[in-house]
Amino acid sequence: MTKISLSRMPFYSSRTAGGRLVNNLKSILDSKKISSFGLSKLADLSPTTTRKIYTDPVYIPSPDVLEKLCMTLSCDPGDILKIQGKIEELAVVVSGVF
Repeated sequence: MTKISLSRMPFYSSRTAGGRLVNNLKSILDSKKISSFGLSKLADLSPTTTRKIYTDPVYIPSPDVLEKLCMTLSCDPGDILKIQGKIEELAVVVSGVF
């Protein structure tokens, strides 16, 4: 039987043991008053990429893109990616708020 090391699992998997990994980029950019297009220019990323991350909270960027975002925004990966607990996820589904 092959032993799977957690360090070898894909970094960008959106499912975790405690819930779902979500990106927080929209609130970060809104607080800094930066548009997704502006971020694409600052971070040297495709506008399509930054718009997708901005508009889709369950879209998890690749490690390379995450690094560019963190370097540009002077933040840590944990500022952009959060774990939404199963209770929070259930509350969103039950309330109908997405």
